[in-house]
Parts: sequence; structure tokens; C-alpha cells
Amino acid sequence: MDTKEKSLLNYYYGKLNENTFDEKDIYAFLQLIRNRSKEVRCINELTDFVVQREEYKGFIKDYLFETRKKFESLGKTNAALRIEDVFSFKELKNGINKALEEWQLNGLTNEKMNDFVSCLISILQQVSITEDGREIGKLFFAISNKQIILMAEIEVYQNVFKKTNAVFPVLTANNSYLDIKKQDRFDTPYLFADKVIEITNHEGKLEINIPE
Repeated sequence: MDTKEKSLLNYYYGKLNENTFDEKDIYAFLQLIRNRSKEVRCINELTDFVVQREEYKGFIKDYLFETRKKFESLGKTNAALRIEDVFSFKELKNGINKALEEWQLNGLTNEKMNDFVSCLISILQQVSITEDGREIGKLFFAISNKQIILMAEIEVYQNVFKKTNAVFPVLTANNSYLDIKKQDRFDTPYLFADKVIEITNHEGKLEINIPE
């Protein structure tokens, strides 16, 4: 890492620790740490997905299509349907902190990592999921009383004639930002399909901005 790149990294790392960052800073920070984290899969894959978006063809897209297959096999096997995040909070935290340690920087706390993942979820909203050049789904920002979620909605064929949509979480973070009323006793998340959410910073605190 040259002197200029190091100064940029320190700038965005400082914003994280001083609580002056927003989602646009996370976009830049990801690209900086990716350049020096070739062996950390979650950093490489997420950064490529953030930058390439619809053109991305890596592990996360494979995960989306594998999850789709699980829904298509419902009722055909006795296997239980279990959906997990593409990368767990622990894996993300360990990956980011491993990269930071290589530059003699302290790792992120759980609270800071939650902020990081929340911004990442906002950055990845509205990415189209395509197959053979055709859009078959999309990623959306979703929020419940307890969680912030990057939600995938994707076409599922249960047989040749029957098509439906499956909805499942891709990334999750704790909602410590917005006091939102539960929709029901299951705390079903609000899904923002037609609105673009932005996470900004106001006086050292992240704010989730939902358009009217």
C-alpha cells in the first residue's frame, strides 16, 4: 500500500471510529480494503458485488440461485428449508478485522460492524437478479422492529406451469436506528420495493431516510 492509499484508508477508518461516516463512505472504504484482502472471501465478493452490481457473477449470485433451488424443491424432498445469510455477521466482522489488523489498525466493535452492515445493505438495494439476460428478481431494503434486511425476491418454478416468487434474507443487521411499529406478532419486515432508502449521518448518528 503506497502512502496515498494509506492516507485514504486512514481517512475512512477515522470516519468510522468518529461516527461521522455514511453509506457513501462505506462504498469507498470497501474498495480500499479489498485491494489488500485477496484471501478474505467475504470482502472480495461483497466489494465486487457492490461495484459490478448486475454484471457480478461470483459467489453471492451462486448463493442466490442455490437458495432459489431450495424453494423449487419444496414438497419434492423431506429436507427442511433453512435459509442463512450469504455471510454471517461473525464472518464479516472477522474478515474486516483481519484486514485492519494487517495495517496495525484496531478492529471494529460489534456496534461499528452493525453500522457497516446496515450501510452495506442500503448500498445493495435495487440490484437486479438476472438469468440469461432476463430479470428474474431484485434485492430490496427491508426493515422490521428488530432488524435491517437485504431481502431477495426471485422467481421460483414449482413445476413447468406454476411460477411464484420467493422472498428471503441475504444480509441482516440489528435495527438500532429507527423505532418502527411491528406489522404483526411475527415482526414481518416492511419491504421497500418502489422506494430507495438512504442511510445518512446526523450529528454522529446514522439515520435511515425513507422517502415519502
